[in-house]
Amino acid sequence: MRISRDGIAACLATAVVVLFVVLGFLRTHGPRTQRIIKTDEVRLMNLSRLANEIVESYRKHDKQLPLELSEVQKKEYADPERGRPPDYSRSSPNGFALCTHFSTDGPKDDRYGKFAFWKHGPGAKCYQFNADETQPAIPYHYY
Repeated sequence: MRISRDGIAACLATAVVVLFVVLGFLRTHGPRTQRIIKTDEVRLMNLSRLANEIVESYRKHDKQLPLELSEVQKKEYADPERGRPPDYSRSSPNGFALCTHFSTDGPKDDRYGKFAFWKHGPGAKCYQFNADETQPAIPYHYY
């Protein structure tokens, strides 16, 4: 049985497509990992937005930090996976901490640059904020 030139070209094209699909999955670690990464992105965005709300409240209420998160904040900024709100605590008259639990390492591209404040590993992480200072920028692209 003789293999035609068209048959060889079809086999090579199929092999190239399969190779690129496999390389794509190796690079992105697959859909499950991407869902986990997206969940951590939501956690970071929630912490950033909540910190900005707390700072805004601090400025509107004679430089007084709230004693605790409101029920609305607890629901709005709840962990997308666990459903628990971030842990909030006051550390000084103008300082506060927000804590959550991450599933992955943080952004790899900018560990010590503009977004170094937000670096984290898997597990619990607390971020310290000062209500009198500008809040750190949040990374747009996580991975």
